[in-house]
Amino acid sequence: MNLSWLRNISFFPFGKIQSYQWLYAPRKEAIYFALRTMFASYLALAIALWMQLDSPKWAMMTVWVVAQTSPGETISKSKWRVMGTLVGVVVAVAIVAAFPQQPLIFDICIALWVGGCCFWGSLIRGSSAYSFVLAGYTCALIALSSSTNPNEVFMMAMARGSYIILGVLCQTFVERLFAFNMNHNARISLHNNLLKAITGSLTVIRNVIKGDYQAAFEVQNVFAAISAFQNSIEFRKIEMLNDDHTTDHVHATLFSISVVLTRLINLAVYMRHFQKEETFRDICVKIHVYLENLIHALEKNIDFNKHLDALSKLRWECRQIIVECIYKDTNTAKNTLGFEDQTLLDQRILYRSLSELLGEIEVILTEYHHVKTPKKKDNFRFNLPPIYNFKLAWGNAFRAVISILGACFLWEITAWNEFPAAIGLLAVACGRLCLFENGYKMCQGFFIGTLITVIVTAVLNVTVMPMANSIEMVYLATFIPLFCGGLAIYNLPTRGIGMSFTVFFPFMIILGNQQRMDEMFFLNSALAVFFGVGLAAFAFRFIAPYSPQKVRKEIRKRMLRNVQTLPLVTPIPRPRRWLTSTMDWFISLMRQFDSATETALIKKYNHGALAVMCIGINIIEIRAMIDHDILPEDIKNQLRVVMRRISHFKGGRYGRTVLIAKSAIRRLRAREKKEQNIAVRLEISAAIACLILIYYALEKNASFLNPSYRLYKLD
Repeated sequence: MNLSWLRNISFFPFGKIQSYQWLYAPRKEAIYFALRTMFASYLALAIALWMQLDSPKWAMMTVWVVAQTSPGETISKSKWRVMGTLVGVVVAVAIVAAFPQQPLIFDICIALWVGGCCFWGSLIRGSSAYSFVLAGYTCALIALSSSTNPNEVFMMAMARGSYIILGVLCQTFVERLFAFNMNHNARISLHNNLLKAITGSLTVIRNVIKGDYQAAFEVQNVFAAISAFQNSIEFRKIEMLNDDHTTDHVHATLFSISVVLTRLINLAVYMRHFQKEETFRDICVKIHVYLENLIHALEKNIDFNKHLDALSKLRWECRQIIVECIYKDTNTAKNTLGFEDQTLLDQRILYRSLSELLGEIEVILTEYHHVKTPKKKDNFRFNLPPIYNFKLAWGNAFRAVISILGACFLWEITAWNEFPAAIGLLAVACGRLCLFENGYKMCQGFFIGTLITVIVTAVLNVTVMPMANSIEMVYLATFIPLFCGGLAIYNLPTRGIGMSFTVFFPFMIILGNQQRMDEMFFLNSALAVFFGVGLAAFAFRFIAPYSPQKVRKEIRKRMLRNVQTLPLVTPIPRPRRWLTSTMDWFISLMRQFDSATETALIKKYNHGALAVMCIGINIIEIRAMIDHDILPEDIKNQLRVVMRRISHFKGGRYGRTVLIAKSAIRRLRAREKKEQNIAVRLEISAAIACLILIYYALEKNASFLNPSYRLYKLD
């Protein structure tokens, strides 16, 4: 398959053969995932048939619904899925018992319950989100199936709940059974991913120190990798079995990487606009060599304790130069210098920024040392701040409510006996899709997977399934389709197709112990599946539709609002927590672009979002200085004016904000030259350093930061 002539084959209906590599040359991890999930689904089917349950297909479907690509993710979410199932069963019985003869109120309650579950499932991140989603569509499936005969709702609830719990337990059992060396593999994966994040950030720092200042403003890939890694740490913790707080140190290391990259942006601004003396160039050469040796030591797993000592020496060298600059500045008579002139103060700011950057690198190495050599008694805790996207949650809830109410209306006027199953599958599709940021994009794959399911099951139901008189024959008939579906789930571009195919395949091909799938039942089932998934696709396309342009606009507004409220909000946010939430929005913003066609826009938004992070961190530092007693009151008043102006700039006031920041820098420079107290001078120089970064960020990124500039119209 690697022959050169195959690379040019293009007669395949959906693209060249290279796009099917996940199928003809899958990764071994994909094969393991497909096989173990098939084994779990076959086990659930066998148990359901052995127990003489009336619809064993639901147990098999549940396995594929809850299947995840990593053992830790499956195990972590299993308890939440069981909890969600139990809640959905109770609510379904309550709704049917309360409104057995009021179809309008019954339909409204089902729609509101599913919409509410979609809201919380979209709002809350982590494993618990699946409990809300499962509670939503479990309730819909049970209540709608019992609507024609409310007296059977309890038995229906027990049956459906048993199927779902059986599927969850089988999936969890198989994951545990085949999780060989899970603890060891999880630690290796954790260390490797963390090492990639550390070496990637150190490489960016090395490039900036070498003179490539633009590298500091192209860190979105590093931030995206950090975010993806953070989302998987929870599952690695489950796979490691014992809690030795390694994952807490991993989180702390990743947070320090985010901080060090923000510090790097500050240093790049200073290096670009300040004149650099020979001493600064020499120490940059030393740091460049040090970073190259450090990266080599980390990649080769060499003990880096001596590198920590070298890092401390570099930091002390920077501090010593700062002291020498203060001594020279104190004992040399100079005229008042302009804003653009080179001064000893500029050198102090440069070395101070460089020292802070080295200090954050030291924190990264210290935390990484704790990850590599965990302590036996470690009480370290690292709590992540919750981040909520209410707009996305409300959108998912609204489209779920409207689509289910519309389907219920069609059910009332047509009285089609397959409509309850169609609405239940609609609830399943809405619940599954609301967990993705761009549900419509995933829904397209869902619909394609449904079409493939109908075609494949139609062929099997006509040819192979009539001869399947034993469970072994059922296994043989379904092996190849389900195996291909498992491979499709593991491949990210085809995940939506694979999820839809594997979920609806058992529904369309396996009926029960005493029945077969005839033509009329198959056609009605296919139409119900098409209607449920098609209505979900329609809802995600036309009801509160997802638009990258609108999402970019909303995220930009949110980031600007955060900057405007930051100078006045109480208490002062903690820098690292604020930076984490802002970085999350930054990563979400960068996902809204097509890197092939929107290069110019990506650059504008990237620089603007990084400017927001830079301004926010420096605002927090300035507010901390104002609250301390070191600065004189006149200096604090100057800083308060700038903070107040930033909190109020809108439209035409933006330019005035930039001028006030520039004027404050000039006044503080003059005031710093007259100050006799060394401690106060150092604090004033720190305030000047923060104001310089704010000024340059405001001046160079007006197209993004100015609320009156409609950047999104360039899309």
